[in-house]
Amino acid sequence: MSNQVVSANYIAACVKSLEEYDLGEPLVGNSRAFALMGDEVEAPAKGSIVGEGLIAFSANLSGVNRTDAQNAYLYATLVANKRYPLDSQGVEWYTLFREIMTNAGWAPTSKYFSDMQVGGTSVRMDKLVLEILGSVIAGAAVPGPATALMLKVAGDAIAALQKRDTALTLYERNLLQHGVCGVTAGACTEINGVTVFAIGAVRFKRKNTSTKVMFVDVDIRNVNLYRGEATFEKNDMVADAARDIIARKLIDHTTKKLDYDI
Repeated sequence: MSNQVVSANYIAACVKSLEEYDLGEPLVGNSRAFALMGDEVEAPAKGSIVGEGLIAFSANLSGVNRTDAQNAYLYATLVANKRYPLDSQGVEWYTLFREIMTNAGWAPTSKYFSDMQVGGTSVRMDKLVLEILGSVIAGAAVPGPATALMLKVAGDAIAALQKRDTALTLYERNLLQHGVCGVTAGACTEINGVTVFAIGAVRFKRKNTSTKVMFVDVDIRNVNLYRGEATFEKNDMVADAARDIIARKLIDHTTKKLDYDI
């Protein structure tokens, strides 16, 4: 996609859509998690907590591509959270999320969303989301070494999260706000000059008041599960045009909560 000729009219339409999306109020009224920037998951993997998502990055990824992937995901999540906050709106949420990612310069090459059936009576969300991510990457037709790399950085990032109490507490708080949750694992890398971003997601509504989700056995009788899969390739021309708009709107959104009385 990075070398594809894109019309000026198409880019202008993407930029216009990004300007018009509503991110809502910080931490108020969202029945999905508010995404926080800058909460890094340290070694052994490069990764960031982005609201309900844990996004991992391969070592060969440039700083610009990493920032673009984080910010596009964060922006798309916030807008979808605002527009479709109800647990019954999972398909609409996921469809809008993909639309915004596209307008931000990440063209979907595969996409899938459906109800999910899990064998047995319990499941661990970290294992489930990694299994879904593995399915996404396997279907993306990326070279074998890249497939292994993307799964490794995602697995290492989740393992690092489990070992950090502060980061895990933040992540669980993001997941559990208002009872509608989504666990997302993403992996981003560069393959032959093309930036590929694979995302696997489990969305669900809790029927109990448990405060732990990620690394414990979840009774699937108490949740409704939905499975989402998407692979994106970065379109550099659209991403370049969208970058400043997304950054400005995210900064404006985040700084709203800094208006303290001193």
